[in-house]
Amino acid sequence: MNLSIKIKLLVVTLLIFFNAYSQDDKSTITIQTNVDSAALFIDENFIGVANKFQIEEKMGIHSILLIDNLKRWDAETIEDTIIIKESKELFLSYSFKSQTILNTNPQDVRVYENDSLIGFTPILLESGFKNLTLEKPDYTSLIVTSEEINKGQIPELRFDGEAPNKEFYGSTLFTVLLGTAIALGAATAYYKLEADDLYEKYKITGDPGLVDNIDHYDGQSAGTFIAMEICVGTLIYFFLTN
Repeated sequence: MNLSIKIKLLVVTLLIFFNAYSQDDKSTITIQTNVDSAALFIDENFIGVANKFQIEEKMGIHSILLIDNLKRWDAETIEDTIIIKESKELFLSYSFKSQTILNTNPQDVRVYENDSLIGFTPILLESGFKNLTLEKPDYTSLIVTSEEINKGQIPELRFDGEAPNKEFYGSTLFTVLLGTAIALGAATAYYKLEADDLYEKYKITGDPGLVDNIDHYDGQSAGTFIAMEICVGTLIYFFLTN
């Protein structure tokens, strides 16, 4: 056998050997998640979106990053590191925490789990609970189950407190006080005008008999003006307290 044939046979043998070695140098990895739209990155390389992946990786250290939903800004992530020392099949399972939002009508309701306050509605809940107790002052307490919350139901608490006072604006008292203030204002203006007219006559005629009438109208004007101020002050007080 000549030299060229021997070299060719050696090259073929080496190629077969390295090809077999490179195939044996990899491991098949199966990654399973509990989320249908999980995104997988291995060594910062994007693999795909699914709930189950089957890939081949060489021996060595590899980083795994799983994201439950790429479309969510607050998506949950799982990070892991695996070491492949020999060629074999690996099965890895990862579970994301299931989360749901609890909202109520009305909002700002206290949420208790096993007598422990965990927050106020609306609230983001993690899986694992069975029943929650909802409480709010002046409302009847309510117990809801995880099944009801996961279905997206919005619990409604029944109001059992005292009915709020009627708005002062639009009440009978408001109407009476406002009408009285207007009438007293008109009376004050009338008496003041009468007193001014008599005073002008007094300056012209000097009749001392007009002085008593002037004092009378001035007194009436002052009285109605004080009464009007009391009405206006009462209106302001009820507006502020209401």
